[in-house]
Amino acid sequence: MKISVFALGRTGLPLSLVCADSGFDVIGIDINEELVEQIKNKQLPFYEPGMKKLLDKHLNKKFFPTTQITDDVKNSEYFIIAIGTKFNRYPEKGSLTNLFKVVDRIKEIGIKGKTIIFRVTLPIGTTDKIKERMEQDGLVEGKDFYLAFVPERLMEGRAIKEEKNLPKVIGCYTDQSFEKTKKFFEKVGGEIVRVSTPKTAEFVKLIDNSWRNMRFAFANEIASLSDVNNVNAMEVLRAANKGYERNGIPLPGPVSGYCLGKDPYLLEMAFDKVIVRGFNSVWFYGRRANDWLCKKIVKEAKGPNVLVAGLSFKQDIDDYRNGHPIDIIDLLLAEDFSVMVTDPYLDKTTYTRLPSHINNNVKKMSFKDAAKNADTIILATAHKEYRDLDAKELLKNVKKGVKIIDLWNIFEGKLEKCKDIDYAGLGRGDLR
Repeated sequence: MKISVFALGRTGLPLSLVCADSGFDVIGIDINEELVEQIKNKQLPFYEPGMKKLLDKHLNKKFFPTTQITDDVKNSEYFIIAIGTKFNRYPEKGSLTNLFKVVDRIKEIGIKGKTIIFRVTLPIGTTDKIKERMEQDGLVEGKDFYLAFVPERLMEGRAIKEEKNLPKVIGCYTDQSFEKTKKFFEKVGGEIVRVSTPKTAEFVKLIDNSWRNMRFAFANEIASLSDVNNVNAMEVLRAANKGYERNGIPLPGPVSGYCLGKDPYLLEMAFDKVIVRGFNSVWFYGRRANDWLCKKIVKEAKGPNVLVAGLSFKQDIDDYRNGHPIDIIDLLLAEDFSVMVTDPYLDKTTYTRLPSHINNNVKKMSFKDAAKNADTIILATAHKEYRDLDAKELLKNVKKGVKIIDLWNIFEGKLEKCKDIDYAGLGRGDLR
């Protein structure tokens, strides 16, 4: 069975390779010529465990990356749309321009007899608009073509495994479309969960990340409250969770990234009719609370030289998009600090390139060299490289009196009593 996957990013490429491994003939289409050439040369544009093995196994056998609309694309039974949604920050609306360009392109290719599956993050009600657009030429969904929204809920670093195993929530307008979509995902893997409409499935995608964001926001608010009361939030939360199954409160830390940074705000776009009550949703304030953490950290920095160690939104992941470390750097530069940055993934992929306005105004250095000159060190991401740092060796390579702001409490219990540094861990009572 032939399928075409539109967009070979962090959703589309893992999905394409899992589908190839499931027996499909997969054409992967992307307008980025550099990206497609890279994949053709068996070079990964980002890292995912298990992905290189699948690429080596299936490239030019079951998986064919291209920038062109080939006959194989036109003859595909399934079109899978995996293009990302451009979104900045609330209250700006997410841009669907690129998405509708793809919709119009596949209409030009021809959608009659095709099953079109959207594996993207969409504002509530977008699939309804897509259906209307596709039916403008007289075609009828469920009869002439088949449409489904199936939320992508993969975690970076586990995308291959989760694509094979996570339940697939399928929202369709008709039984015919559901049967077509079910047939496809039964081969991919994971339990099939049907919901009544595509809009319901859109809800599922957005509440997943909004809920997770809110849980972490609660922990970060407790950390802020603990700091101003000279109480250790780590001690509070561990004691509260101990043997008490009803809690499960996470420990504090920066909460950002491509999905958690935008999905609560995308969900908020549908909340307008409720805001007539006079205030926003709880997930909105949870996101605002998490974003405020960056300002809190910058207020603690002393200069003139600040090192930001770790630029990814999450440990051991090569993705800087919507990451709090990038926001922290922005704020530091606005306050005229001299900023040094270090990260094991820096400039290795398109996902780990700094925005030009930052790239031109920071010094890229090794951790060891930068630490020698820093007045403040912000441990912003708990990459293995930093988790493995020996506390005694660290002390030998920093200025006397340096301030270390440890956002993930990597050195909890190791640096607090050292008189030659000013150590502060998030939520430990030593940040104000």
